[in-house]
Amino acid sequence: MRKLAWFAFSFAAATAACQYLVPLRLMPLAAVAALGVGLAVYAALRREWRRVAIIASLGLAAGFIWSFGYDTLFFSHARDLDGVEAEITATVTDFPVARTYGAYVDIKIDADSGPALKARAYVFDGSADALRPGDRVRMTASLSTADRVGEREITSYTSKGYFLFAGRVRDVEVLSSPGMGITNFHRYLAKAIRDKIRLTFPLGTEGFMLALLTGDRTEVDADPALTSAMERAGVSHIIAISGMHVSILAGFLLTVLGRRRWAVLAALPVLALFMAVSGFSASVVRAVIMQGFILTAPLLYRDSDGITSLSAALLVLLLINPYAVAGVGLQLSFAATLGIITLSPRIAGALTKKLPSGRSFKKHILISLAGALATTAGALVFTMPLSAVYFGCVSLIAPAVNAVMIWAVSPAFILGAAAVAVAFLFLPAGRVLAFYPAVLVRAMIWLIKRFAAPFLSAVYLDGAEVTAWFAVFYLAAAAVIVFKLRARYLLSVLSLAAASLCVLFIAKDLSAARSGGYELTVLDVGQGQSIAVAAGSATAVVDCGSSSGEDAGELAERYVRSLGRGGVDVLVLTHYHSDHAGGAERLISALNVSVLAVPEPRFEESGLDEEILAAAEDAGCRVIYVTEVTAVDLGDATLTLYPPLGSESENERGIIALVTDGDFDTLITGDAPSALERQLTALYDLPDVECLVVGHHGSAGSTSEALLDAVSPELAVISVGENSYGHPTQAVLDRLTERGIEVLRTDEAGNVQIRSR
Repeated sequence: MRKLAWFAFSFAAATAACQYLVPLRLMPLAAVAALGVGLAVYAALRREWRRVAIIASLGLAAGFIWSFGYDTLFFSHARDLDGVEAEITATVTDFPVARTYGAYVDIKIDADSGPALKARAYVFDGSADALRPGDRVRMTASLSTADRVGEREITSYTSKGYFLFAGRVRDVEVLSSPGMGITNFHRYLAKAIRDKIRLTFPLGTEGFMLALLTGDRTEVDADPALTSAMERAGVSHIIAISGMHVSILAGFLLTVLGRRRWAVLAALPVLALFMAVSGFSASVVRAVIMQGFILTAPLLYRDSDGITSLSAALLVLLLINPYAVAGVGLQLSFAATLGIITLSPRIAGALTKKLPSGRSFKKHILISLAGALATTAGALVFTMPLSAVYFGCVSLIAPAVNAVMIWAVSPAFILGAAAVAVAFLFLPAGRVLAFYPAVLVRAMIWLIKRFAAPFLSAVYLDGAEVTAWFAVFYLAAAAVIVFKLRARYLLSVLSLAAASLCVLFIAKDLSAARSGGYELTVLDVGQGQSIAVAAGSATAVVDCGSSSGEDAGELAERYVRSLGRGGVDVLVLTHYHSDHAGGAERLISALNVSVLAVPEPRFEESGLDEEILAAAEDAGCRVIYVTEVTAVDLGDATLTLYPPLGSESENERGIIALVTDGDFDTLITGDAPSALERQLTALYDLPDVECLVVGHHGSAGSTSEALLDAVSPELAVISVGENSYGHPTQAVLDRLTERGIEVLRTDEAGNVQIRSR
């Protein structure tokens, strides 16, 4: 491995340690320790390894010092502004992005000392709509650091260079609007390309092409069924601008221009512009830097080395922002590329070793297919653990899907880009040319959904099972590599690992199905509520919403799939508030929901009820309006739904649910106020319950003395997250503890799981 690689990977290890382990105050000491260890190791090693020890220790020390300096230079100023409401001046760096409520816009806030701080401003009064890149603005905002949301630490923003959030923005004033300049030209070009894509491609394909050509997933993510299918099929990378897209573009440019020296020099600025237009994501920056090394190596009379190119790209990204090491996109991109560089050639060699000599069309097809399988397998070896940790999902069908679809990606990308270019000159001609890539896109979407449909196309596991499985798998793979066994043994390890994961998954599902009773899980969806009930082979979900940023529909889908279930027998929405029903549309679209049980809607209110019912109709889901006591059979358990008892508000119009298995009962009251709780206990003969899901997230107006006296719960679960309402209130907590009721909270315990047997 080259000297640059040793330095860069050591530098990356130090920045990762600073992100996850080493406190700021200890970073300089860690740098000194790294140098000391390096000198000690230098003295103990043989001559050929001494240089490596020195370079690695210098890389570690540099990483610790750079992280410390970066934090001191930037984040110290950001922390000084944390919790401050102030008037700020800033420069707008991108076009505003519309949200369900208001919009957000990226800005750089002027600092009294030091460099400007990148921030994301959230504007709700419509004043963001007129903002453009380059505008100088003044506004009043509440500032908070971008490394946490409330009490929860996050890295998704700091890894992209954000230092602050600007919330509750008001009094936005544009001081100057210079328009498009050299520094923001790429933003205007990117917007023009996005707008032209929407005008050029047929309905139903424009969102996919938008993601394929620019990396903008906004419209794809708005289709939960497609998003879920792509995740299960393991092809989300197809629409995440990455090395594949950069390689396709570079190959096309060199084919058109010829492989002359001047052609290489002409291709580099085009790749740089493509990198800028796609938003400088970690994966595309990495790919462009590596492609630059590949293209320029012959000009400098040097051999191109994949590991050196990869390490150079990593070093550049971390010098720009050491926090980027914690970014999921960067980790996945570099892990995939490392697997492709180190393992894919060996896998491809093993697959093609026994092909007959000579040239033939059949051999060409087999070699191409082997290359696609080897590339996918090599990438998966290092990305599977990351996917399991970050997304809780391992796609088993990914190699096959990628091998089939790889043929369509390149022509769809090139023809799509050509159609957009022609559309800039003459829109009707661009639309004609767009017909061909649109056909490919429709075929890819169809294939993705078909491949993702089988029960074991992907598995969702968590906890100790995943840890144990990955430990066994990677120890076996490491043995193959370290002891230099034949590549076919690595393929055997991959195949056996996939098979064992399937067996583990099936065993888990059978165990749950045969255990009897029900398993009820109050999911941690933040400030909201979603409860999954599994009883034998039957599955129910009660509520699916969150008001604190989490996608309750996605979380519920993942949990249901982790149980080995491909659908939901009944989805119950206690009422139509977003913190109880906001994720229902996603869940209905992503899973096969047989029955939707809801209160009768009031279409004149928020409109959420209309959206949910429309999604149910599109999905062929049967809708039941609960107007009387309704019992639903769930295998060994029974789900009893009590109709709304009031009509003045959505909370009063809510359904109340009781899950029963013999003498084990769980009561779910939604957001029912105390007056309705008293009516409930007066009208119905409720049993003593073992578990109570506390009403209205612990609001003082619910979980009344009357209800607690009537049902005498032993355990109370509060579904709650970061909020400004004071939930759960001390009054409710006191009422519960005074009766000796054990209390569990999702904001403290995460998912709370209860078994009736």
